[in-house]
Amino acid sequence: MQAGASESRRDFLVRSAGLAAAAGLAAVGAGCGASAGRFNRGPAVSVAEGPTPRRIGADDTIRFGLIGIGGHGRYDLSRLLTLKGVEVKAVADPDPENLRQAVELVKKAGGGDIDTYDGFDDWKNKLLARDDIDAVFTATPCYLHGPIHLACFAAGKHFYGEKPMCIEASEADALVGAQRRNPHVKGQIGFQRRGSRLYAEGIRRIREDEIGGMIDGRGAWNNSWGPLGLPHEKASTWPGRIWLGRTKYSGDWMLEQACHTWDVFCWAAGSMPVAASGVGRRDIYRDLDPERDVTDFYFAHLEFPNGLLVDFEHSWICPKTDGQERFNGVFERIAGKKGGIDLGAGLFFPREPKDGRNEPINYRPEEGCHYTASLQAFLDAIRNDTPVVCGVEEGRMATYTGLLVREAVYRGRRVEMKELM
Repeated sequence: MQAGASESRRDFLVRSAGLAAAAGLAAVGAGCGASAGRFNRGPAVSVAEGPTPRRIGADDTIRFGLIGIGGHGRYDLSRLLTLKGVEVKAVADPDPENLRQAVELVKKAGGGDIDTYDGFDDWKNKLLARDDIDAVFTATPCYLHGPIHLACFAAGKHFYGEKPMCIEASEADALVGAQRRNPHVKGQIGFQRRGSRLYAEGIRRIREDEIGGMIDGRGAWNNSWGPLGLPHEKASTWPGRIWLGRTKYSGDWMLEQACHTWDVFCWAAGSMPVAASGVGRRDIYRDLDPERDVTDFYFAHLEFPNGLLVDFEHSWICPKTDGQERFNGVFERIAGKKGGIDLGAGLFFPREPKDGRNEPINYRPEEGCHYTASLQAFLDAIRNDTPVVCGVEEGRMATYTGLLVREAVYRGRRVEMKELM
């Protein structure tokens, strides 16, 4: 780092506060069931038209730059490096330890020397300005997603952006506008289930009415490996993972984590929900961190226009005993009059089995990791000039759904989507 650790942290805080203010990221109320006030879409965001990316053939190498290379970024980098025809040219991250580990990963995978940028604006002023980078992979705190994705469009860089796409309604709309103004840029949002054959086959069966209509939806993100974002998780530079416990940086768990589930149900229904209701608590870990304001336990009910009703539960208070996880689980399930599908498990439960047995049918075993499959789909879209598996239109639906659920939980009442629109 060019500056001392304390100076770097102060600089980051000042810059973060400025970005937060510019993006309309107001801190939420503190108490249990506190009113969120009138929904804030965030200020209008301008959309730029960037240069056309270079044509990349089927056998050409795709040259990558990475923005944000913390734990999750390195997890995805390790998978990106297993794919053919990929070269990493540069990485940008304010944490020197993150940069060091990224360089080691690239070298272990047989790559050459890469350039590293540790300035807080280097991702935009230096990495995106390079002519020898075709595509960008981003994995940063959520409040930076929207600005980075918009900057990628303006720079004419294909991008694979970690979820959520953004945490402001105005940014979601701007990204859709940016994609329309830059049709040759491939912007894929990191909802990895979209690259999974398991999920795609389940959605196909649902859409072809094998379950007898979409009636009963159930989902969960129940975690026994947290809570995340507590003060002791500081890294060598702020914010470490503290940002996960701050709504103005993460968007709260309805956006940071549950967006995966919203994407699946929107995918199945072919639309966003029209309304949601919910209730939750934001005071559970206040004794460990007085400034923590995320909702660590909530229930939500979503109403879709096709009649699908979804019940969802999200918790970070699931107990773990003797190494055994209790009360936890992540799933998306949809049932109709003929049966139901557990999408993540790849199981079809017919109501009246033809062979007389009530055993679930493993309709299609998954092949490989859906993280890797999603990344491969992104590379294929670039090389073949075909649509990405999950673009900004889908990203906007998941963002709007997360904002809808968050508003319903904060208000403790039913909220209609038209209130956000």
